Amino acid sequence: MHAERGFPYPMAYLPNFIDRADGDWQRPAPRPQEAPYFLFVGRLERIKGIEDLIALWDRVPEYDLLVAGAGTCEAELRAKAAGNPRIKFLGPLPQRELGKLYYHAIACLVPSLTYETSGLTVLESFARKTPVIGRDLGALPEFVRDSGGGFVFRTDDELLASIHKLAGSPALRVEMGQHGYDAFVQSWSREPHLRSYFEFLEAAARKKFGRAPWLL
Repeated sequence: MHAERGFPYPMAYLPNFIDRADGDWQRPAPRPQEAPYFLFVGRLERIKGIEDLIALWDRVPEYDLLVAGAGTCEAELRAKAAGNPRIKFLGPLPQRELGKLYYHAIACLVPSLTYETSGLTVLESFARKTPVIGRDLGALPEFVRDSGGGFVFRTDDELLASIHKLAGSPALRVEMGQHGYDAFVQSWSREPHLRSYFEFLEAAARKKFGRAPWLL
């Protein structure tokens, strides 16, 4: 899109990253609740697709939906979910509290209606060995398909099928969670990010100056 709009210069892709959360899965905190649940983490805005999850959850009677976050639509969303006791709003939470929510969730749901460019929620989930079910839009399919760490969906029926597949097979959940974690360590944690970043700097310096001055 940059090239089509007149940006003529070469570009390199540098994936985003988050720090590893090894302690979250090696020494996980207790479950936040006994009932099995799926997790949504994000801003409570229409573009994040949470309204679709609330409307759908009447068709998911076996599992809770935990919603972590805040936003301008929070009051409206709480009102829409008021008739379903399996939808629980937790408010905004710091990372140290989100860790156990990710770890114990069957999966993290990312139903964004707009083009996510980075998907930090996906990375936070993968860092806890938890699969992701994301909408087939923007960068989310790339994260999920390339890693093998979950499912993508386009319709409500596809989302429901993915929910039941993961909930019905603990072994599949573990397998996909491990795939997501392995891809996270390889591509989306601090070490590979910094390695790629400095490789880009070195390549640019060698092209312009014939050498990388800081390596002398």
